[in-house]
Amino acid sequence: MPQVSVIIPNYNHARYLRQRIDSILTQTYTNFEVIILDDCSTDNSKEIIETYRGNEKVSKILCNETNSGSPFTQWEKGIAEATGQWIWIAESDDYAGPNFLETLITLAGQYKSAGIVFCGSVWVDDKGNAGEDLSIHRQSFFRKGTDEISGYMSIQCTVQNVSSAIIRRDIAAEIISGIKQYKACGDWIFYVKLLQRADMAFNAQKLNYFRWYHHNLSRTARENNYWLTEGIHVLENIDLAKVKFSLKEFLRTVRFWQRQIKASNQAGKQKQGVLNSFIKRYIREKVTW
Repeated sequence: MPQVSVIIPNYNHARYLRQRIDSILTQTYTNFEVIILDDCSTDNSKEIIETYRGNEKVSKILCNETNSGSPFTQWEKGIAEATGQWIWIAESDDYAGPNFLETLITLAGQYKSAGIVFCGSVWVDDKGNAGEDLSIHRQSFFRKGTDEISGYMSIQCTVQNVSSAIIRRDIAAEIISGIKQYKACGDWIFYVKLLQRADMAFNAQKLNYFRWYHHNLSRTARENNYWLTEGIHVLENIDLAKVKFSLKEFLRTVRFWQRQIKASNQAGKQKQGVLNSFIKRYIREKVTW
């Protein structure tokens, strides 16, 4: 059984597919399988994918006959097909350095309670030109998952790109249900759910190359204000009996979302109820701590 299942969810990324797949097949760590998913691409992605059929590392190629409408539906499908202890959701327009897996599997071995292990990222544009460091965290660390939520994840997604991470498959399978309703922030909510069950380790080396260009999901999400209209739902997914916010952390979280709501359009203002519920739950839970 492979230690890592590499899941490549693709939709219309023929332009980047060979670089992505080859960056996986040339990893210095070799105990992995590759599962390639295509979500009914309309470009020549399938032709490129078929050239990898028969490769000893490629265990499955699964192509949808109709588009699923959500990248997170493909995550769920890939996780269900995976057999490794760890999964690597390797987005089809990103790529990795050759020692990505070796570095992160070694780190995972050092921290047995970690459910997500990730590395630094730099962005590259559609032409492959490298840009700035995208990582919010700049120094390597190990941290309790609940501390990551109360200190950081309650107001921002600190794993900028799922391609930068390996994730425990057993935990991922337990928490993946429900995120496919989101267009952009399902990953953020996924990490918040995961970090209430396990811890986090980070290696600051820049081993992941995250494609950032005009039509990619992350940029579209920012332009459409999904960070508020969907992102605020991370608060609904925080179990305050497990994540014990200090008063300072709680106030910081509330003030952050209040600012986002105030600056938003009417659709965003409708999210006030989510914040109000979070405040009420905190007050109620605080009494029992």
